[in-house]
Amino acid sequence: MRLRAWQQGRFRAAMIIIGASLVLATVISGAAPADSTDHSGMQLRGESLVEVGPFGLDVYIARFFSDTGGVRSMELEYLRDVAKEFSIMGWEKGLASFESSVYQGAIEWILAITPDLLKGDRLEMRVAGEATSVFVNGRLIGASDNPQVAELIHAPWIGDAALDSEVKKRLLGGTL
Repeated sequence: MRLRAWQQGRFRAAMIIIGASLVLATVISGAAPADSTDHSGMQLRGESLVEVGPFGLDVYIARFFSDTGGVRSMELEYLRDVAKEFSIMGWEKGLASFESSVYQGAIEWILAITPDLLKGDRLEMRVAGEATSVFVNGRLIGASDNPQVAELIHAPWIGDAALDSEVKKRLLGGTL
């Protein structure tokens, strides 16, 4: 079946919205998953259900954890398959405010390790000081000691220039 030009444009726009809005959310409750890296000693600060596109498609549940030692973890539990290309679109939008060349290597690293994700996958981005570790389903897929990676990896959700202040508020447990 062939789509008309205006339908193709709307379809492309919907796909871009899905990829870009991987950083938008509304609140949902739930417990930390058992198959993720260990969150013992960490407090669940907040969580959100990400709904994107014109039909409000559920994409993932975001959870933010932290501990008293400064370790922070963002976990995304995927509710549908998301191709790497759409995740990259989301990263590009979420990191657009970091234009300085000092961040270029960090952004390239984040984009390079971004995988295709399937329904049920759990992506965790853990920061301890300047060290960043990224896991899919509890398996390490990338690690970096670049302080800019540690600064950027949670920025689309809870950074100073977070894409959605309500999402940031929810993930931080209702505080800004």
